[in-house]
Parts: sequence; C-alpha cells; structure tokens
Amino acid sequence: MGMRGECATDRFRIVTVPRLSPTKVSYDYPSGGLDPFDVDEPRTQHLYEACGWSRAWVAGEAWAGWSAESRATSDAIPLQYKSHSLLEKLAVVVNGIVLREWPETPQPAYALWRAVERAQRSGARRESWMLPYRLIRQSGSGRNAFDVYEDAIATAVRPSPQAVTWLVCRVLAHHTAPG
Repeated sequence: MGMRGECATDRFRIVTVPRLSPTKVSYDYPSGGLDPFDVDEPRTQHLYEACGWSRAWVAGEAWAGWSAESRATSDAIPLQYKSHSLLEKLAVVVNGIVLREWPETPQPAYALWRAVERAQRSGARRESWMLPYRLIRQSGSGRNAFDVYEDAIATAVRPSPQAVTWLVCRVLAHHTAPG
C-alpha cells in the first residue's frame, strides 16, 4: 500500500484508505530518498525531522552519518537555530488505520541517551524531547512523545473527528543548537 488509495481490513470491516498525498519535504536529503510517509518500502527507514521533514533512507544504507558537525548534514539542513532529530520510522497510521509497521533496528539511541544524561546532570526537568518514541503528523503541526511504542501506536489509532496521518517513530538522536 503506497501513496495510492486502496482497501484495507480494519479488523471487522473493509475500509477505503485515502490516497496519501506526497509529504512536503523541507530538506531534499538524502537526495533521491524516499517520502517520509511512503509505505511501499518493506525495510525500516531513518529520516531527519528539523522543523520540517528530510527524505527517508533505508536503515543501514550508507549516509553521511548523524552529527551536527557533519558537512553533508549541515549543508542540507541548516542547524543554527533549531533542534533536529534522527528518527527511525516504525509505523504510518491514517485516520486510525495502521497502513504499515516496521521493526526497530538494533541501532542504539546512544546520542539521545547522552543528551538526556547531560540535561539531567545540569538539573533540567524531564521534557518531551527526552522520550524515545514520537508521534508526528504528516503536516508537522502536531506531535506527542512517549516512553513506549505501544502508547504511541495506541494514541495514533484512536478515532479522531478529523483526517489525520501520523508517523510513529523512535528517536535515535536529538540535537538542539546552542542558543
């Protein structure tokens, strides 16, 4: 089930899944990568979210690497005045229907853990960026953070009076530019 409209089984009834419109990608990085909400690729993918979406790439494929200092990353995604996260795509949910789920990779979230440890040592209170799972709308306008995947997916499938497309993901790294 890709970007086209198809039928899906929702436990007890057949429902028509609306056609997914292409995601407004703010950063064409990596060039030629996948739409962040693509559901055709069967392998788990990674992507950046930094006040907008990057393209996605298959986890484990060669890429510039996570680093705020990475030349390729900073050329593609200006990092001076924003925070950004390296995400692992785990599910796409449209109007309460899970279109596809992907398994977590063994990729550890060391960079996130280190950032959280530094913040806690400095006396910072626990904030949403410190939680490892995110639920982000395709439009980028709404987001929630969770301790466990099950809570994120349960929230995504909850009925909503408006049409909503969610990305459920795991945070592998988070960086906030110095203020």
